[in-house]
Amino acid sequence: MKIIRLMLLLVAPFCFLSCEKGGTLASQGDVTFAKNTFESLVKGDSAVATKIDWATFTSLGNNIGAAYSALPTSVDKEKFTNLFITQFATSFRESGGTINDFSNWRVTAHDSTKTDVAADSPKGALLITVSERDGMERVSAINIVR
Repeated sequence: MKIIRLMLLLVAPFCFLSCEKGGTLASQGDVTFAKNTFESLVKGDSAVATKIDWATFTSLGNNIGAAYSALPTSVDKEKFTNLFITQFATSFRESGGTINDFSNWRVTAHDSTKTDVAADSPKGALLITVSERDGMERVSAINIVR
């Protein structure tokens, strides 16, 4: 019995490290999630589609979610997401952007429903909102502030 208590005392602090939205560690996980999602998006990786909350997504001031939600079928929505990802990557490349232009990835705001992540670049600050909806973490906004 004493061994079990001792083991519980030793293990208990580590149980809190994996909490989904439990402070600094969760926030740093959001930074990694935002950075990885952005990197996949600028590479044109179609697998990034599952990391974006398409129904609420805004990009560079455009309400992508409204256009996505207005589409009648899942086939249309899949085509839309693939086209968006391809166009985003193409525009990024054609503007001369590289992922190495972004540095100082950090959390700028955090609450129970979302985390705002920022990164610096020569063209301004990249702002990415990571939201949780339906138990899933997804990017819901990408913007540049000059």
